Amino acid sequence: MVIRVLVEGGVTTIDPTVTIEHNSMIQQNSAALREALNKFFSKSLNREDIDIKIEVGGGWMFATHTFITKNNNDYLYVDLDRPPEKREEWFTQQIYDREKIPLQKADCIFFWIPEMEAWFLKQPECITKWAHTEKITIKETANISEDKLIKGKDIEHLAHKPSSVMKVIFNRYLLSNKMGKNRKPKKIEYGKLRHAPGLINFLDPQRMITQDKELSNFVNRVLQNQGKLTM
Repeated sequence: MVIRVLVEGGVTTIDPTVTIEHNSMIQQNSAALREALNKFFSKSLNREDIDIKIEVGGGWMFATHTFITKNNNDYLYVDLDRPPEKREEWFTQQIYDREKIPLQKADCIFFWIPEMEAWFLKQPECITKWAHTEKITIKETANISEDKLIKGKDIEHLAHKPSSVMKVIFNRYLLSNKMGKNRKPKKIEYGKLRHAPGLINFLDPQRMITQDKELSNFVNRVLQNQGKLTM
């Protein structure tokens, strides 16, 4: 069985305002994001009889519009951009031209809460592992899991957006091997499309299911639907 998941992120068109080289880099990063999520979700489902196909959908609004107007995607996964207790509020939004989300599709929509970067903060060791493979210098005193921004915190209820926390963590603990004009290593600024694909590869999908209720619900829904189709 093949299931298709449309996800927020990546790019779906060429940007005419930037160079060919820049467009090429963005397209490569989008492909890397799709591949990383494909592996992650496949390992989450842990079923040889289910083949998962990820499609990047750009921004959440365009991805949602695509999901509710086309029939070639089985599931949608986007940033909730609000705390989990306001999950149902997301479905009351209007998309394009007062377009609303059909109730019959609501059960197949899932979320990063409040955004994808929450996954990385729930398993902060992925940052260190990724940095080692990229030959990025980690400060000797670094212990990311002990950082006051995340230690003992409910990641889905942080005071700041997880993407903002990731930027702070990158700035605090990671140094590029490239030198700046001051002859000191350059600091690395976190970028979702640039860095998320690599970080996803160092997440533990099965452990994440126990840490992330939304991912657990997604896996259960897919397996439930698979059971209905094979009965």
